[in-house]
Amino acid sequence: MNSAWTRTIIAILSVFVILVALGQVFFAGGEKITTETVYNYGYDAEIPFSGVILRDEQVILNSDQGVLSYEHEDGVKAGKSTVIARRYRSNDDVAYLREIEQLEEQIEMLESAEMLIGTDNSQLEAISAQINESHSELIGDIIDGDFKAASEERSKLLCAMCKREITLKESGGYSEKKNELQNRISELEAMISGGVQEIKAGGTGYFVSSVDGYEGELGYSDSDKLTEEMIEQIIENPVKSSPKNAIGKLVSDYHWRAAAIIETDKMVGIYEGGKAMLRVGSAQRQYETDVVSVKKCGDGKSIYIFEGDNFVSDAAESRVASFKLVVNSYGGLRVSRTALHFDDNEQIGVFVQRGRTLVFKKADVVYWGEGYVICSQKPDEDYLKLYDKVVVEGKGLYDGKVI
Repeated sequence: MNSAWTRTIIAILSVFVILVALGQVFFAGGEKITTETVYNYGYDAEIPFSGVILRDEQVILNSDQGVLSYEHEDGVKAGKSTVIARRYRSNDDVAYLREIEQLEEQIEMLESAEMLIGTDNSQLEAISAQINESHSELIGDIIDGDFKAASEERSKLLCAMCKREITLKESGGYSEKKNELQNRISELEAMISGGVQEIKAGGTGYFVSSVDGYEGELGYSDSDKLTEEMIEQIIENPVKSSPKNAIGKLVSDYHWRAAAIIETDKMVGIYEGGKAMLRVGSAQRQYETDVVSVKKCGDGKSIYIFEGDNFVSDAAESRVASFKLVVNSYGGLRVSRTALHFDDNEQIGVFVQRGRTLVFKKADVVYWGEGYVICSQKPDEDYLKLYDKVVVEGKGLYDGKVI
């Protein structure tokens, strides 16, 4: 009796378990959803184009023989007496002088550390923090491939380590090391053949070591002379023959102009006398420029002349630069397009997961991107909000559905 009753209960429970399992298998497919969290997102709609750079320039000439070594990076402000380069008799002389500069920097570093002799260790914490910071910066520069910055950071790191050694009384000074470095400097100075020639700027402006042959032809005020054919030819051949004895040039100031041929229909809101936001090259920074002139040239295109007053390396060093005209900037909530639906009133929106229930929220779409949209943030609770979990994949979705 008891045995039969037990078997009956087990059989009933087994059937119940099987039915529950079958129900889960049968209904699971329709209830499965995929969600994503809504975050803020910014996007700039841009029109790319190539432009010819116009600027006032003066070529620097020097026909002497020898090895040329520049003393400054491009973009440095130079006066008439500024030494922009030196000529040496041989490559060995250049190498010797570079090594002397490095040794002199090491001596200065050691002397800076020795100034802490006799002080207490109150600065130890700050020095240790400097060591950690320089170490991190050094690793970052190496990863980025910026070896010049890495070399400078290495010097800072060594200087901080020497200061720490002095502060901890682990060294009483670096006289022996400094004498060793000074002896090496004397050896190198004796090996230099001499006859170093200093080349001065001879004028005022911003020094650039490259010369493209258009200097004097494409000045700041020559924009009115440019035709469609001239612009296309310069873009195709941004460098032409230049004097063999040219070693660089002086750009008069930061002002520059860019001439470009762009389809007129794309330039809505860009007009002569107005403003335009440009990105130059791969830089993320935006530059506000003046639209100096707009001149129609055929095939639905126009010649646009933009004017900027900021120093931009691409605009200073190259005759032709890549630009992006920022026509609109969008910011808001980023949502995948697959999340968008329409309710019975043709209102566009999304389904948001709230606990185990789906809620339909309106979406104010301000930008349609490839595979996504950007929605504005509304104070109304009926609209999509930051950090909402929206359904991007699912079947049989409706407001109030239990999942």
